Amino acid sequence: MVEEIVLNIVNQMEAKKMIEEGSRDFYEYALIIIAERVISVGTMLIIAIIFKQFLPTVAFLLFFLSLRKRTGGYHADKFWQCYLLTVISYIGVVQVATVLSDKFHIVYALLFFAVLAVEVIGTVNHPNIDLDENELRETKKSARLFVLIETGVIVVLAVLKLNQLYVSYMSIAIILCSALMCLAKMIKQEVKVR
Repeated sequence: MVEEIVLNIVNQMEAKKMIEEGSRDFYEYALIIIAERVISVGTMLIIAIIFKQFLPTVAFLLFFLSLRKRTGGYHADKFWQCYLLTVISYIGVVQVATVLSDKFHIVYALLFFAVLAVEVIGTVNHPNIDLDENELRETKKSARLFVLIETGVIVVLAVLKLNQLYVSYMSIAIILCSALMCLAKMIKQEVKVR
């Protein structure tokens, strides 16, 4: 459905000479990605409002999306699958974050192994992205640095004893990102650099 709407928009843009004929594929791809992201993030924010977890969710999304674009990880084949998994995962995050906000020994143990996984693996080279050797090296370096920065923020917030629910959400963002990266490696959803 999203693709149909985007194709209709691109057809109209092309008919009105707003885009060149040769750039049609680029606009289709970019608009589909933007539409899918808006739908997924918008749904999570609506759920966050329902669960009265809006600000912790914003913290989660900042950490998760920033790291995810650097690490890659498991991707569903179709948008509806991705959307369904995203919504289910996010509802799970809300439930787990609330429970774990009082059990920080568990959060810190999981966070330690998640950070370790990102530091070791760096990035999963998904077939749709197909990074070359230099791009993969730079992306891995960026992922490793970014997970350390995010972990540093978590440590500072934990030491200052600020709202531990935020720390829980931020930690779970890294843990989920790492889990999706490990899942992609386990099911061999990656390409090797040529």
